[in-house]
Amino acid sequence: MKILILGGGISGLTTAWTLQKKYPDAHITLLEKSDRLGGCIETIQEENFVFEKGPRTFVDTRSPSLLALIQELGLESELIFASPDAKKRYLYIDGKLRTPFSLLPKMLFPLLLEPFRAPSPAEDESIYDFAARRFSPALANTFFDPMTLGIFAGDIHKLSLRSCFPTLHNWEQTHGSILRALWRTSRTSSRLFTLQRGLGSLITTLAQKLTADIHLNTSILAIEREGVVTANRFWAADHIISALPGPVIGRLTNLWPNFPAASLWVVNLTFPPNALSRSGFGYLVPTQENEPLLGAIFDFSLFLQPDRKTRLTAMLRPLGDVAWAGATALASIRRHLALTLSPLSVNSHLVQEAIPQFEVGYAKQLAQFCERMQSDFPHLTLVGNYLEGPSLDNCVKLASLKLSKLFS
Repeated sequence: MKILILGGGISGLTTAWTLQKKYPDAHITLLEKSDRLGGCIETIQEENFVFEKGPRTFVDTRSPSLLALIQELGLESELIFASPDAKKRYLYIDGKLRTPFSLLPKMLFPLLLEPFRAPSPAEDESIYDFAARRFSPALANTFFDPMTLGIFAGDIHKLSLRSCFPTLHNWEQTHGSILRALWRTSRTSSRLFTLQRGLGSLITTLAQKLTADIHLNTSILAIEREGVVTANRFWAADHIISALPGPVIGRLTNLWPNFPAASLWVVNLTFPPNALSRSGFGYLVPTQENEPLLGAIFDFSLFLQPDRKTRLTAMLRPLGDVAWAGATALASIRRHLALTLSPLSVNSHLVQEAIPQFEVGYAKQLAQFCERMQSDFPHLTLVGNYLEGPSLDNCVKLASLKLSKLFS
């Protein structure tokens, strides 16, 4: 049996790993367009510290599939957990960093009324409409907007509550109140974790343990029923598994050519030791502040750093080139945090179409897309972050669930 996997990100690699365990006699080939594996996961080394260009920390209680994979690969000893300071989060509002709790007193009345509001009969609605309806427009713009930016880098007026935050939708339907449900579930303790050598070690270990034939620098030009076409050959397969990003598979099949996805600049900055006295996970910037910066992560505060250098990661809207990104991130960080010292390093990376945008009506569009895929390409299976959500845990879980019975 010949199985062809398209894409060498976490979904493609986890797919290959799952198939290898379940079907050891299968001939598995993985094609990746770039010169490396990992997709949006990429770790860079800076002296004795690792910077992440993509995802970096995860909540243990929400990552059972990812933790299981880490254990399978023998990386459990490399798990490190964030300091208690990681629980501190800030919002940049009116030129200052503020804690969310400090802003709640001004919004106390709509919070008190929330348990008495009736659930919406609408099948789908935007995150803004949901938050404004259950709480208030001010609370939607102050809290829900930056939370959405931090996860999806998207617009709460366009993104679907049901697709982006299904838990909130379910809470409203089952509990009748978000606050009541939150109170019942808030007693579960959780911790942030990552890997000591960065998430790149997860990719490296997967690649080392895979027996699949892996071909880098191999772009897919066309998908056919019996295989795929690249620049120099046709790859025949009994079954194809697409782990390509939503926009890519949408364009290749012409079944969803305008697939919505967000790009953003990720800028890693290093300052001298103890340049910033404030600790915490980082901060987010609501859209109403009209800033190019979406937010920043205090890497120096999350995990122990022997050299005590002040490292941060900034996320920006994709408004300019690499020079613009570095200069804008630096200027914003220095202004927001009152940093006067010059940086030791500034490295910018554009993450193209990395985050699928689950806009209102996305669930129906996705269902139609999957139905047409099954009809036009019956020997092709889809995995990826646009199906169940952009979290790494969802990608790992989906590969396991969808493929465990694929050839039974």
